[in-house]
Amino acid sequence: MRIFVASAFTAGSTFAHAINTIKMAEGFAMLGHDVTLACRAPLEGAQEKETLDYQYALHSPMRWLQLSSFRKGRVFDPDWDFARQLFPRLLFPRPDFVFSRNYIFPWLSSFLSIPTVAESHASPGTYTKPFNTFIKGTLHSQFKALVTIAHVLRDNFAAIGVPEEKILVLPDAVDLHNFLRPEILPSSPYASWPNIVYSGHLYDYKGIPDIVGAANLLPEVVFHLVGGLPDDLHLVQSMIADLRLTNIFLHGHKPRTELPPYLWHADALLLPPSANHPSAQWTSPVKLGEYLASGSPLISSDIPALRAWLTEEHTRFVAPDNPEALADGIRWILAHKKEASTLATNGQKLAQTLSYSQRAKAILAFAGI
Repeated sequence: MRIFVASAFTAGSTFAHAINTIKMAEGFAMLGHDVTLACRAPLEGAQEKETLDYQYALHSPMRWLQLSSFRKGRVFDPDWDFARQLFPRLLFPRPDFVFSRNYIFPWLSSFLSIPTVAESHASPGTYTKPFNTFIKGTLHSQFKALVTIAHVLRDNFAAIGVPEEKILVLPDAVDLHNFLRPEILPSSPYASWPNIVYSGHLYDYKGIPDIVGAANLLPEVVFHLVGGLPDDLHLVQSMIADLRLTNIFLHGHKPRTELPPYLWHADALLLPPSANHPSAQWTSPVKLGEYLASGSPLISSDIPALRAWLTEEHTRFVAPDNPEALADGIRWILAHKKEASTLATNGQKLAQTLSYSQRAKAILAFAGI
């Protein structure tokens, strides 16, 4: 089956929606389908396929189609312009199925009677003209399904007009080929012990102030933050300097091919999103499956979104927005090796059910394709 996957992220992006879409494309390819992934080229020009395959740790064959981001000095918008650019691709060769994380393109493809599934994590209260067009598009007969990551989002989509029978709730998935803990580990990227690790973006609502606060309470423990955009790294460096901490190391962004050893050699992995951000009701972090697959014990905020997918069998829950509680969770993991190992083992078992190929198979089955 010819599958066309489309989202207006920029090739090379480190944002979760880009990673999710790229890995979904690979999930379809792993099932044996002929997959083309369409996105935007960086302003400096298209990236080489080999570079992108390495950055995103891709192991299955699929084509990249990188569209121009501007014309005659005007930056194309990610909705109508993106759909117009792709319109010829829907005519010849006509795809058998479209999967899109976009507002206008799945409206267009389903209007043209191509079986279509779209993914959206749009929060309640989203209101733009492209989004409203997207919602209307879900009424097309060939719009087969809308995939989202939480029941609260499903309920909101149903309330604003998406047919409830077309909504599928699935957590974000994990690339088991890349992140599943091997029997023989490569060398550790760390030179000390114990090592407490967070990977991902360094936004406040991800719990970064709590991690810095916990590091201040645990000077004997070494903290590693892997990821972050330059501006966010600068802000965290300022926080560290203000407290004169010497036990936090910032590693910056790593290609996904190079990220797993940072997780495999952790004594604990941190997932401490704030309860004070709306996403606490629906987040399904890409890092969750990666953490679980790594075989290292997990400490996470006790928020509704994570409770939807995890239990005390998989993680040590701690109170959110509370550096003291996070520090206590770290102390518990380090002091209870047997129990921590059980958490990690249970996490790996859960990760085995969260592969991108399994997610792709579930989407196709739900859509009746």
